[in-house]
Amino acid sequence: MSAAAGRAPSANDAALRPERHPTPTRSCRIARCADPVLDPGGVGGSRLRSLGIGVVDFRVEYVKSSDDGSVAAGRAGSGPPLLVVPGMVETLETPLTDYAEAFPGREIILYDRRGSGLSQRDPVIEPAEILIADAQAVLDACHSSEVAVLATLMGSVEATALAALNPDRVSQLVLRSPVISMADWAQIPGVRAARAAMEQDWDFYVEAFGQMVAGWGNPGGPAIADRFRQGTTRDELAAVHDALAVIDLEGYYAQLRVPTMVVHSPTYFFPPTYTARIAALIADCRLEVYAGDPARILHDFTITRRFLNEQVSEIVDAGFQTVLFTDLVGSTELTQQMGDEAAQVLLERHDSIVRAAVEQHQGREVKHTGDGIMATFGSPVSAAQAAQQMQRQLTAEQIRVRVGLNAGEPVARGSDLFGTAVQLAARVTDRAQAGQILVSNVVRELCAGKPLTFDPTGAATLKGFEKPVHLHELAY
Repeated sequence: MSAAAGRAPSANDAALRPERHPTPTRSCRIARCADPVLDPGGVGGSRLRSLGIGVVDFRVEYVKSSDDGSVAAGRAGSGPPLLVVPGMVETLETPLTDYAEAFPGREIILYDRRGSGLSQRDPVIEPAEILIADAQAVLDACHSSEVAVLATLMGSVEATALAALNPDRVSQLVLRSPVISMADWAQIPGVRAARAAMEQDWDFYVEAFGQMVAGWGNPGGPAIADRFRQGTTRDELAAVHDALAVIDLEGYYAQLRVPTMVVHSPTYFFPPTYTARIAALIADCRLEVYAGDPARILHDFTITRRFLNEQVSEIVDAGFQTVLFTDLVGSTELTQQMGDEAAQVLLERHDSIVRAAVEQHQGREVKHTGDGIMATFGSPVSAAQAAQQMQRQLTAEQIRVRVGLNAGEPVARGSDLFGTAVQLAARVTDRAQAGQILVSNVVRELCAGKPLTFDPTGAATLKGFEKPVHLHELAY
């Protein structure tokens, strides 16, 4: 039985809470590729690729869990982040675009649960809490001070644990048809029959699942079944069910301190009294009943959008600012060459140098990005001088870092910043070489007449921007 069963979890439960750090370490950092591609032969049978499905572009990245297992996470859109914990079997491509279209103005993060999709394909999952550790690794890789979390049915296990263990990071929690324990779900007659069908006739089970989700007789059912079949196997799905079934959420629900909405669905087996019992366990909780089209329940996020929009603090213009990013070059290779501890010491030295320069030039650190720091300045000249100071010292200590700057009017939510100005600064940084400071043309123009030297590098085509962007190298 899980350590969580029957009592509220504590920080001393090592199995429940993977090793944590103020900023993501190599055990929970996205392994990024400059130009990822999806081919046979990589982790879980695939390498990385930036994918574009329909009208939504998204990128797939990997995070490392506490046991060094690989979890595929996808991102789409921009704005305040919404982490979607997978429900039954959701592979990244189709659901991610659905969520991105359902929640415009947000960055959607969705991952493939271990044993499915592009993530590590394990027919045995032990201990069960490793699934919570996987979700924690994805949350740590978000690099945002506040993240909303959404889950349906079995996803409520990892989602609730995340919110309980990270009250300082999870801003809102939405649980659609949640469970107290997956063991409860497994005892429902219809679910017991489905489990028997899964064990006896996998193809029948998958086809029936597609019909249930799409609505019986809906022509979209076979397509859902095909995606289900491609995303997992009978043994892998059984392993996930068995792992989640031993985790009791009652202690986690009592520990929640974030605004939460629980949605009861008449379609999903449980009586209203069961869902009401869950809501009663949570300190700050709203209980809603889904009254829409049962065939659309998995894709109808009207109630969720309303709750998130009510809870979100007002997004306001942050005023004109200069945004600076640093990025430690080749961090993955450095970790492999130097080892975790030495690489962490190097990153901490980078952090110290960058933070000192930001403070000296009246800037503000917005957040740590895992391999670097994002900061803002009220003056583009101050930002440029800070970039020079940090790059001189980093280069002297042979720490290879790229620095990028852009100026504009981002939007603010809490202490974080979003919008085109931020996105362009990040893309400029990606374009820079080790030891280089690259700035957008607007930064160069705003620094005119100051003792700063800029060399044009030409127009560059940056991801996400239709028109070429003129860049300049700042000498230091």
